[in-house]
Amino acid sequence: MRNKISLVGGSALGVVLALGLGVSAQAQDLGVKWSGGPQFSNDDVAFKVRGRILVDAVFQDINRQGPNFDYKTSNVRGRQVFLGVEGKLNNYFAYKAEGGWVNGGSPSWDDVVIEFKPTETASILFGNVKAAGLENLTSTRFTTFMDRGPYGDLGPDTYLLGVVAKQTGPNWSVTGAVQGNQLNSADVNNTATANPGSKERLTVTGRIHYAPIFSDTTKLHVAVSARYRNHGDEGAFAYASRPNTNYGDSGRYFTSGAIGNKDNTLSAEAAWVHNNLSVQGEYSSIKVDRLVTNAATAGGDPTIKAGYAFVSFWPTGEMRNYNSVTGEFGRPKILNPITAGGMGGVELALRYDIADLTEAYDKQTVKPATSLSGKYTAVTLGANYYPTGYVRFQANYTDGKADNFGANNDIKIKQFQLRAQLDF
Repeated sequence: MRNKISLVGGSALGVVLALGLGVSAQAQDLGVKWSGGPQFSNDDVAFKVRGRILVDAVFQDINRQGPNFDYKTSNVRGRQVFLGVEGKLNNYFAYKAEGGWVNGGSPSWDDVVIEFKPTETASILFGNVKAAGLENLTSTRFTTFMDRGPYGDLGPDTYLLGVVAKQTGPNWSVTGAVQGNQLNSADVNNTATANPGSKERLTVTGRIHYAPIFSDTTKLHVAVSARYRNHGDEGAFAYASRPNTNYGDSGRYFTSGAIGNKDNTLSAEAAWVHNNLSVQGEYSSIKVDRLVTNAATAGGDPTIKAGYAFVSFWPTGEMRNYNSVTGEFGRPKILNPITAGGMGGVELALRYDIADLTEAYDKQTVKPATSLSGKYTAVTLGANYYPTGYVRFQANYTDGKADNFGANNDIKIKQFQLRAQLDF
């Protein structure tokens, strides 16, 4: 199901698509409009270059119990530098391909999608696609906070390679997905001499959303989703996260370790928007089928729990941009951008996060002397400034703690982050 594709090859694909558009446009007038960047179209054909630049500064003050465990960090980093293309060939087929660098690592793919639309309200997507989760489906460009917190790591999956089918109505959608691992993952070893017949992981996801209220001033969103996963021969699932940041090693502060053979997840979403005020939250309960390899890992099947809630307020009068058809949030419309002589838009927000991994420890037959399978809670203050709808400056301050098991394992985190962002 997966295969590595170079970004150079992807860029070449974009050039081919652009040339194809030019040939098809010869017999007709070519329309051009500005949507963060130039977008070309003629009748049913469209093509656009897209990309984003996110530059972060992260400052952490970490306090551990016991001597000589405290430390401070400060890093300026390229959070994301992406470039891609998107467009449609006609009313039935569309495409999107975007990749680049995340956290200064090797280049990788993000969105890589071929979309088939058999009707105006139905879509079948093939490629590296997200399937569920309100904040997960909202692009990083538009999320209220700089990162999605523990829920983003423990809740609904990010991009996975497979097929996703969607049926939409004016204020509802139904989504079903069958997927493997991410496009950037290596193939499962299936040679004649090493692990022959191996199988990649399998993920089956379903989501239903409904917007019972959708007026000019008020929006109400509710949704539920369910997910089944089997790790196959790719290694057990580990339930771990960073503290409301994408900086650092996952699981450095709280992790269950690789304990999941299979799991079943039930998730709920809700959001309410009234003019310039909004509230949003999600919660997931993950029932884990523990992988037992020896006496040290033996035990009962734990339930992992994670969730968040936040409130957002725009003192400059903007309203969060909610799409009732897809059940997702998009780019906000800035009322007085600096390009029109205004001051831009300001958003203020307060968030609470929780991730509870304690059952991974409690249900273990032989309990280790120390464990990071604890409970994480955090409060984050956020401020966003939009000079225009395509440029954003962010500041987040997080005060969090991980209550873990064993001496010197409790961790307190004070964290300040800044971001400069431009997308097109």
